[in-house]
This record gives sequence, C-alpha cells and structure tokens, in this order.
Amino acid sequence: MQIDQKTLSRLLAMNDEQLSTVIKKIAVDAGIDPTALGITQDSIESIRTALGSVSDRDLEALNEVYQSFRQGKTR
Repeated sequence: MQIDQKTLSRLLAMNDEQLSTVIKKIAVDAGIDPTALGITQDSIESIRTALGSVSDRDLEALNEVYQSFRQGKTR
C-alpha cells in the first residue's frame, strides 16, 4: 500500500464516519485492536489536521516505515 497526495485527498474528502471506518480497517490489518484507538470526534478532527499538513517527504518516510513493518510482520 502506497500513500500519496491523491490518496490523502480522498481520505480528507470522506465524512467522519467513512474516515473512522478506514482508520479502523487499517488498524485491524496491522493487527491493532481498533477499540484501543479510542476514535472520537476530536481525534477525527486531529487526524484531518495531521493529514492536511503531510508533505511529500513525510509520505516517503511513512511509506518506508510501513514497508519495514510489513516485511518484519511477514517473516
């Protein structure tokens, strides 16, 4: 899974319920209990703020971390 600016734009265009659902799905796929995230209206606003300020360099770093995580998880 590669995240780019286009993907971020799609995420930001989602309503709060849709965005929350996607975040929970990502958590489950990563082996995280989604209830442990404690997603609230305030946290969704914070997530939107964070996603809106991500640079291309940030995306590169996040994608590298994600790939390392996936490789470690599958071994």
